[in-house]
Amino acid sequence: MNLKEAFQAQNKIEELFNTFTGYLGIERNVTRVIEKHFRSKAADAQIDETLDVTNYDLKIYDTNKVIDFLLVLIDEREKLAKAIHAAKSKMTFDIDTAVDVNKKRHNAAGVLRELRQLKSKNLLRKNAGTGYVFNKDGNQTDFRYDVEVVTTIDFDRNKVREIVKNLQIEADKISAEIDAALINTQVEYILPFDPHASATEILEEFNATK
Repeated sequence: MNLKEAFQAQNKIEELFNTFTGYLGIERNVTRVIEKHFRSKAADAQIDETLDVTNYDLKIYDTNKVIDFLLVLIDEREKLAKAIHAAKSKMTFDIDTAVDVNKKRHNAAGVLRELRQLKSKNLLRKNAGTGYVFNKDGNQTDFRYDVEVVTTIDFDRNKVREIVKNLQIEADKISAEIDAALINTQVEYILPFDPHASATEILEEFNATK
């Protein structure tokens, strides 16, 4: 499989692991409920009875089989991780760093595009200011006055425009290299189940081959 398929396989293993650990984390899925009715202690000639009141309709999987399969998933996750690491080590560039840095380029370009939309503006706030003066009697009185708020951009719009352009060009170039590497880099690993099958189908197939 190629590196892109390997990452998809990695996601499938993670999805299955989460599904089955989640199942085991619910008490009703991993327990049986038995009721013992001690009628003879309460009334003569009454017969005691033991009832299995487990709701088997809610128990989708066999607990022991799920536990066994979890160990398989852990083993396969380790095998795949080692195979991906080996494949990456043969590449001419560090794909993890390339992906991470390219995300930063895209994020920065997005922020700067928003910045580029800002415009200078004036806002007149009527009677927003308060001052104090002494009247002819020597008493302090307040008065109201208008306030003009002037907001101007504090950066070079042309510089920002050029940076966005260059970031996008570089991001597109690196994205193309990453896409090519995902397709052309081979990973020595075979997923032991159908990645498109459901968790139930995969578990049933696993149990059938044991």
